[in-house]
Amino acid sequence: MKKLFRILVYMLPAVLFFSYYPVISFGANETMNFELSLPLIWLVVFAFLSFVLVVKEKKFGEIFKGWPFLLLPVFLTLTILWSENRTRGVLTAGIFWLIYIAGFSIYIFRDYFKGEKVRRVFWKWFFASAVVVCVWCFLQCVLDLVGVPREYSLMCLGCTYKSFGFPHPNGFAIEPQFMGNLLLAPIMVSGWLMLKKQKDKNLERKSSRGDNFDNGSVGAHTKLQFRDSLRDRCKNYAGSDFLCSKFLPFCFFIFIATLFLTFSRGAIYAFGVALIFMTAYLWVREKKLVKKVMAVWGIAIAAFLFTLNMQGIMAQVSPTNDTYWSGVSKVLNHLSLGIIDVRKASAVEEATFDGYVAESTDTRMQISRAALQIWRQDFKTMMFGVGIGGAGEAMFKAGVMWSPKEIVQNEYVSLLLETGVVGILFVMFTIGWILKLMSKKPGFEPILILMVAYAVTLLFFAGLPNALHIYLLPVAIYYISFRKKLVS
Repeated sequence: MKKLFRILVYMLPAVLFFSYYPVISFGANETMNFELSLPLIWLVVFAFLSFVLVVKEKKFGEIFKGWPFLLLPVFLTLTILWSENRTRGVLTAGIFWLIYIAGFSIYIFRDYFKGEKVRRVFWKWFFASAVVVCVWCFLQCVLDLVGVPREYSLMCLGCTYKSFGFPHPNGFAIEPQFMGNLLLAPIMVSGWLMLKKQKDKNLERKSSRGDNFDNGSVGAHTKLQFRDSLRDRCKNYAGSDFLCSKFLPFCFFIFIATLFLTFSRGAIYAFGVALIFMTAYLWVREKKLVKKVMAVWGIAIAAFLFTLNMQGIMAQVSPTNDTYWSGVSKVLNHLSLGIIDVRKASAVEEATFDGYVAESTDTRMQISRAALQIWRQDFKTMMFGVGIGGAGEAMFKAGVMWSPKEIVQNEYVSLLLETGVVGILFVMFTIGWILKLMSKKPGFEPILILMVAYAVTLLFFAGLPNALHIYLLPVAIYYISFRKKLVS
């Protein structure tokens, strides 16, 4: 059972990429669709196995020690009593409980993941699955351009070349925004490992000059001894020699290029904020990393220019009348929210959109304003919300939304509407408690950076089934691979 537990955790990074396809549909009603995906199946199986292991190994004491961890799901469950959509509320609360069981189980059974071999296997699943999905995204674009039907290429309706003159892939997710969000963890982790690897290279050069040093665990070594220790510590930190090679820059490049290929502003903005935070943090703390920080930014810019040219070429060869220049100009115009406009007025284009699509931003803002309007309707709603899963129904009944299936495209506003001020306080308490728990161990910095990226991206979308990576990946990455420093 321990082996099965580890295997399921190894599979997690790969399974998450299949956040929508293949999808198992059980129909729909007027307020929601009933669908099941591979990550949800994984979550149910893993939660069940975790419960069995807790009973078998008598770990109930750990659960009681982590009682603050349970306050939020307990409150969310209580809100079902006054939810505007109890069916959706029950299912949403159930997913919350499964997420909490999975995350807490990884914490309780963290000793299952000790050793170099475990970390090596996890990193191979983590990086290999991300590279494979990125290749699929590029292939998806090619399939769309040559006319392969969407049911085979899995392209969403608004993802095809007909929208902007060039395709923007969604991978196995429901739309490009979710695909872009799934790439945030591989991008930030590979970038962090590149930067931290540089620190040991600096120490290696220092050792080769004959300088004495003491890093607290290795002590003074000869050049040969230090290099052996460096390789061992890199393996201990990353779990494999391949992460101490040129494979990391390649991964960093291809992940960023695919992120820009998705054309998702929310995910791209989140990446930009997280990259600024990560490089500024290390620049201030470790002056010797300045050159590596510049190299990381160089790779990011190169990946953007590479994708920009790819989108221009795809626009040129697509069945529309778009050209290379019109494709490039559309990318710049859309990603800059219409600020950068280098389009030629004489261009004749058949694609649906010719640049920045303001409707996308306006719709999100409209839904958020409607949600806040409902939240302010009375004191009870302000304090306790309309109940978990009830946002769409509440806004529809109030006449401020066109469908009860609509969700608030902002996780923070959604939580405020559904759980009120009390729910937000429980969320803040839970996040603070988790940060305090994880910050006691070395290796917390990359998880903090990843959480910054997710905090930004939650401004642009909400919903649990397609966002399991936000709640599960940081826990898995931390307790499996980032509990040891690269340099003591």
